[in-house]
Amino acid sequence: MRMLRQAMILLSREVESLFFSPITYGVLTLGLIFNGLSFYISLNDSGGNVGMAVRTFFGGSMLFWVVMVFLPPIFTMRLFAEERRSGTLEMLLTAPVAELEVVLSKFLAGLLFTLSLWLPSLLYVAIVKSYGAIPDLGSLFTSYLGVTLLASVFTAAGLFASSLTSNQLMAAALATVFNLLLYVIPALSLFTENEVVERFFTELWIYRHFYDSFAKGLLDGGHVAFYVVLTSVFLFWTMRVLESQRWR
Repeated sequence: MRMLRQAMILLSREVESLFFSPITYGVLTLGLIFNGLSFYISLNDSGGNVGMAVRTFFGGSMLFWVVMVFLPPIFTMRLFAEERRSGTLEMLLTAPVAELEVVLSKFLAGLLFTLSLWLPSLLYVAIVKSYGAIPDLGSLFTSYLGVTLLASVFTAAGLFASSLTSNQLMAAALATVFNLLLYVIPALSLFTENEVVERFFTELWIYRHFYDSFAKGLLDGGHVAFYVVLTSVFLFWTMRVLESQRWR
């Protein structure tokens, strides 16, 4: 109970610092613009096929990946980097709280903010439904679940990057590199003729795990596990960085 109470106090602190930061409203505005434009293009290109529009909007549009890859680094960059720069990280690490509590509170705050970028997209569903086109609820559920899992990975990657430096711009750049590596590098398997190499990189391709499963209304335990493991790895690395900082 003590650990949960401390984690909730830390979480409320992190959420407040995120949602009252001016830069976050710029990120929200960009997210709303990109998502709105993506929805319009998806609906226009689908020719009225709502199922196709949903699949395009969730993972099939480049604007979707712009939001997922490039926006999280902007608000995760300050989660640890600002604390390290201002000297409050040392105070936090010497307080009677565990590294796990600190990491999880910052991660959950970042994840909540990332997901807030997607809440307005529920209005798009209501708009489509008002015109008599009813989207498949199963596809919508798996799509939003996929968005949550994908956001978890990119938020955890941004948190790890922020723990490595006291420079927020450097943290944002590192997080962007991590995200691009996850999204772009495995795609190079398409250009190799070696089946083993191709299979290895295909299994690491974050796009394939999303578009071949969640965007199509399929719920596969293997794809879910992929995102959970990847998120856990980044969070574990972040904890190790904090542990090394505590004992310096």
